[in-house]
Amino acid sequence: MHIALLEDEITLAHEVEALLTAAGHTVSHFADGHLMMRGLLKDTFDLFVLDWHVPGPNGLEVLKHLREALKLTTPVVFLTSNNAEDQIVQVLDAGADDYCSKPVRTFEFMARLAALQRRMTPPAPLSQGGELMPGYVFDHIERIVRVDGEPVVLTEKEYELSRLMFENPDRPIARNRIMKEVWGREEDALSRTLDVHISWIRRKLNIGANADNVRLVVVHGFGYRLMKMAQSEGDPL
Repeated sequence: MHIALLEDEITLAHEVEALLTAAGHTVSHFADGHLMMRGLLKDTFDLFVLDWHVPGPNGLEVLKHLREALKLTTPVVFLTSNNAEDQIVQVLDAGADDYCSKPVRTFEFMARLAALQRRMTPPAPLSQGGELMPGYVFDHIERIVRVDGEPVVLTEKEYELSRLMFENPDRPIARNRIMKEVWGREEDALSRTLDVHISWIRRKLNIGANADNVRLVVVHGFGYRLMKMAQSEGDPL
C-alpha cells in the first residue's frame, strides 16, 4: 500500500515509517496538516495514518476534509495520545476506521493495519489475469487484452498502464502514482510520455471520451479515472 502519514514528532514518524516500509509499504510523511492537504492534490493513497495534534489543520480536520470535501472512502487510522472515550468516539463518528494509542505498540499497530487492509481491499486479480470489466479480459502471461473476445496487443508499458486503471475502476489515480507504478519513478519529464500512452490505450481498447461502455477520463489537475458507463444513457454508473 501507499500510505500517507500525518505526524509532527519526527522521531516517531521515522519509527512508524520504518515499520511500514519493512512491511512492504511505501510511505509519504507529512509534518503538518497543510502539507498533507497539498499532498492530496497530486498523489493517491491507499491508507491514511493520522495524528490528532499537529500544526495547521489537525488530524480530525484532515479526516473531515477527506470524508466530506473529497468524498474519499480510503481507510483512515488514528495514531494519537488522545485516549479519552469521547475523543475516540468523535473520530470514529467522523469516519475513521480504527484508532491506536501512543506510544506505539508495534505488533498491535501492524496487526490492526493488516486487518484493515484485508477488510477494505478487494480481492487481488488472479495472477494469470481475468475479466477486470465486462468485455475486457487481461492475460498477464501473454500480456494482451481481449476486448469482446478480440485480442489487442499492447506494449509492456501500455499493458501495465491499462492493468493499473482497470484494477482501480471509478477511482481517481494521481499522475504521480501512475508514473511511480508503471515507470518506477516520478519525474516531470515523464509527464508527456504518460499522456501519449493514455492516448494509445484509449484508442486501442476503445475507452476514449466518447466510448459507450468504459471511458478513461481526465481528472483535471490530478490524474485519470476509468469509468464504467450506464448502458442505456451513456452516463457513469
